[in-house]
Amino acid sequence: MPKPPRPKSQYGRLTALASGHHLATLTAQRVVEQGGSLVDAMVAASAMLTVTLPHAGSLGGCGVLLVYDAASHQVQVLNGTGRAPAATPVEELASTGLPRHGVRAAVTPTLVRLWARAHERFGRLPWAQLLAPATAAASAGIGTSEELARNLLQADPSIAAQPGFTDAFHRNGQPLAAGQPMRQPQLAEVLQAIARQGEAGFYTGWVARSLAAFCAEHGGWLGQDDLAQAQADWWESWSTHYAGRQVHVAPPNSAGVLMLRQLNLRAAAGAVQNDPAHDVLRAVAVLQRYRARLGDPARRRLMPADFELGERHIGNGPLDATATRLTPADATGFVAMDVDGNAVALLQSVFQPLGSGAVDPGTGVLLNNRMAEFRAEPGLPNSVQPRARPAHTLSPWIVVHGNRAELAAISPGGIGQTTGGLQLASGALESEATLGELAGRPRWSFNDAGEVLLEAGMDGAVAPALRAHGLTVQEDAGQQLHFGSVKAVRALAHGGLEAVADLRRQAHAVAW
Repeated sequence: MPKPPRPKSQYGRLTALASGHHLATLTAQRVVEQGGSLVDAMVAASAMLTVTLPHAGSLGGCGVLLVYDAASHQVQVLNGTGRAPAATPVEELASTGLPRHGVRAAVTPTLVRLWARAHERFGRLPWAQLLAPATAAASAGIGTSEELARNLLQADPSIAAQPGFTDAFHRNGQPLAAGQPMRQPQLAEVLQAIARQGEAGFYTGWVARSLAAFCAEHGGWLGQDDLAQAQADWWESWSTHYAGRQVHVAPPNSAGVLMLRQLNLRAAAGAVQNDPAHDVLRAVAVLQRYRARLGDPARRRLMPADFELGERHIGNGPLDATATRLTPADATGFVAMDVDGNAVALLQSVFQPLGSGAVDPGTGVLLNNRMAEFRAEPGLPNSVQPRARPAHTLSPWIVVHGNRAELAAISPGGIGQTTGGLQLASGALESEATLGELAGRPRWSFNDAGEVLLEAGMDGAVAPALRAHGLTVQEDAGQQLHFGSVKAVRALAHGGLEAVADLRRQAHAVAW
């Protein structure tokens, strides 16, 4: 396999933006130039991503947002992750297992609730103005992205067999090809309803009735009451000290704390053990020890001490590589920073590529398959339960230095968001490398068998060192979904802003 492509950093003075699709980034740029806030830009970009990359972040999905507010010098977390439907049959699932596809796999979509809570606190421009570009793109049509086309070609037959899937993503009996026109008129009508009525346009009225009827028709549990009661909540961030800065993440149910714990251990090890092999070994230990502790804090209050956050050591013991299993997952998102010191980092997702596969024909909305992130066994922190949130892989992060946001980043890729975040954060905070250089460096990750994956160009000493610890290693690995795709923005020490969009997946950055 060739080395990963090396993107170029973009530089500017006023604003830096990056997202999972060029139309989303360009839409956000126009919003900022029209006087919108970074949160306005986020809403407009997020809406465009539901049109351009529905397989990764549709209106039927969830989101997690971090906002650094320069006025208050605080990082605020908006948890827009969905809950299991009220009618979820827990006892049945304990014997049958959790659904991975179809309408039963969907938790309540909460992305639009996230837009609403963020906009009411930080928005300036009206909904109609923010959603107009996405509505026009859905109505008139866009060229199918290579990213969507690739996922459609690789779709498991069980996904393609779900109701509404072929009508949404096939033309003339074949999956949409890259560049082929893709119109989504029903989705345009939903976006128009939201533009007119705000969040009520999605969670009540004809949209909610259509989604609930679609789920009921195909044996699902998601109902109108679930939609009406959907929430997105403001939380305080969790953070750790690293290289003279504070690194902030969303608290559990997000997995972001696992990235912070890896940073703790790397800082304690010092320069002698800051190589990729030791990072992998520490990541295995962190995932093995703490991953199963993640769950909905509404069921049991979780504290940083539950994850030994800030501790400089971890218990010794044999490494169990199965704890690192990385289920292929997809997401998309948006990061931004401005000259005033504000920053946002959003991840939105339907979980695995193409989510549940089920597309409501009345709305054009692809539903998520986040139910698969629960555990079917009772008595665990992440056991499935009605109206509970599952443990969640979405892990955006923001680095604060003094009273200013210095770095904001996202990297889709399931639980690998935490290991990908470690690799970018440590490189950015320990060296003078550009974001483009860092995004182009060979990465390590894990796959769904618990094997360690090393990209081409990785130091040749890494694989033997890991095998000596009993880990199975694949060198020159090319599984795109496992290595993520960094979108990052940074405030430079000498003034100015930097943005990068990783080329491992669809992405676009701009700074001016």
